[in-house]
Amino acid sequence: MSPRAPALPPDQRRAVIVTAALGILRVKGPSATTREIADAAGIAEGTLFRAFATKEDLIGAALEQAFEPTPLIEALAAIEPDQLLRERLVAAVTIIQTRYLEVFELLHAMGLVHPPDHDKRSHDTHKHDRGSGWQQQVIDQLVALVAPDAEQLRVPPAQLIEVVRLLTFAGSHPILTRGSVLAPDIIVDVLLDGTRKAR
Repeated sequence: MSPRAPALPPDQRRAVIVTAALGILRVKGPSATTREIADAAGIAEGTLFRAFATKEDLIGAALEQAFEPTPLIEALAAIEPDQLLRERLVAAVTIIQTRYLEVFELLHAMGLVHPPDHDKRSHDTHKHDRGSGWQQQVIDQLVALVAPDAEQLRVPPAQLIEVVRLLTFAGSHPILTRGSVLAPDIIVDVLLDGTRKAR
């Protein structure tokens, strides 16, 4: 059992519990017990239920945090723009692939085929307008990373980014890759240089 955590304000305590829950859920899925989650958070099980009324409430909060796009957006925004094009793309693909792998792992553990619909209204909006919201923000950030070197490309930056996203998704999916994930540098090299030897 983990040592008990010091007293924290309610919001911070909830955040600690949610983070601990995610770690357990990625391994055990919905079979994880509240006792296991409480131990991972370093709290008594009763403390957990003072922060969350039910196990279902806790799981819902954990999944909502797992699929929150802000960390992805912030990580992409932090890529150093003075790097070479290849280095910028490798950094971006690494960030995106990490996100995909985490999502795939959690979905598999939880027996889900897609992220839960925490905000149905927002989800319906994105479903009918896939260029809206945070997804478009991610695309815009990626295009901005490539745009300074557009003259090096045979396609517009936006087209390259679309292929980057598709290949990164396919190269990270556990079923499509059969357990052999494509490394970010390979993804970038294939897209920038192709697979044919120079003549």
